[in-house]
Amino acid sequence: MRLLKIAVVLAVLLGWANTAAAQESKAAMTTRKKLQQKITLDFKEMGTKDVFDEIKREMDKPCNFKIDNKTGVSNNTKLTYKCKDTTVEKVLNDLSDKYDFGWVVISNESNNKIDGWVIIRKTDKGKERGYEAGKEPKGKTSLLDPEPRFTERSLQVELRRPSLPELVRRD
Repeated sequence: MRLLKIAVVLAVLLGWANTAAAQESKAAMTTRKKLQQKITLDFKEMGTKDVFDEIKREMDKPCNFKIDNKTGVSNNTKLTYKCKDTTVEKVLNDLSDKYDFGWVVISNESNNKIDGWVIIRKTDKGKERGYEAGKEPKGKTSLLDPEPRFTERSLQVELRRPSLPELVRRD
């Protein structure tokens, strides 16, 4: 009976994991992969729109950027940045931190026009670094760090967790 309960719990957990992974569109996953490309940039006092056009030109496999002016990001704001062999994701994060905006990869299969685009915008919901604020995937600390980081407490809990034979053992 216990084994059956464990099997049901595991099946439910695996189902939730598959559902979460399936929520991201193919275009969004492709864009996230493209953001791992390394580029070299050096610009001083360049307008926002020109900066993102330059980033797109530097990419071997470019992705689409859209500046959402309605949120307060201006095409004419002057940006300065320099990097060498840095991932596009890191560039976006650095620019976002320095100039107080965020960026999200749109995952919306029902709207092919913007599915997979990177939207540059300001928001009052918090930092957006690839995902909408509050919708970041659980277990990842960043797109650059695909493996979850363990804290000392989580490792202690992991060490105390009984093994499967101990859970199945009958008294």
